[in-house]
Amino acid sequence: MELSIHQASKQLGEVFPYAWQGQLEEQTYGGRTVRFVGEATLQGTVVGDGEGFTVTGEGKVTLSSVCARCNEPFEEPFAFSFEDRFVKAVLREEEDESYPFEGDVIDLTQAFMDELFLQLPMVSLCKPDCKGLCPVCGVDLNRFRCSCAEKTRNSAFDALKALSFEDKEV
Repeated sequence: MELSIHQASKQLGEVFPYAWQGQLEEQTYGGRTVRFVGEATLQGTVVGDGEGFTVTGEGKVTLSSVCARCNEPFEEPFAFSFEDRFVKAVLREEEDESYPFEGDVIDLTQAFMDELFLQLPMVSLCKPDCKGLCPVCGVDLNRFRCSCAEKTRNSAFDALKALSFEDKEV
């Protein structure tokens, strides 16, 4: 994901658009393996200010995910926006939160992946109202109905059902 900054370095303050499209390799982050389906896209703008460059944009990917409730595989479209700062490697300080670059090209790969991982949801759901699996027999409640969940449903709040509050001030 290389971005040429040749023009932006000559015309400081001007906004230059960019676009990238391509395949991404499988990645591992926080014990989670992230697989990509199809091509990823990235588009945005770059602006130079004499000390570095500000790159903004929107990334779009499709993830090969597994639902956290029903354990079914599905394809999950994911879009995220970002704004990152790039500073020449020789000028960049160690504590600086910017990305280093050299020459007339900025490699956006690390920034793209960092932003993707930071904005990924903790869990993926095949649909917002996924019913998941029965905790007793393990049947997929989206496809089948089971009676064991109704029979064995115990809750710490079941004792409250026996209380009666009629004709009593609370």
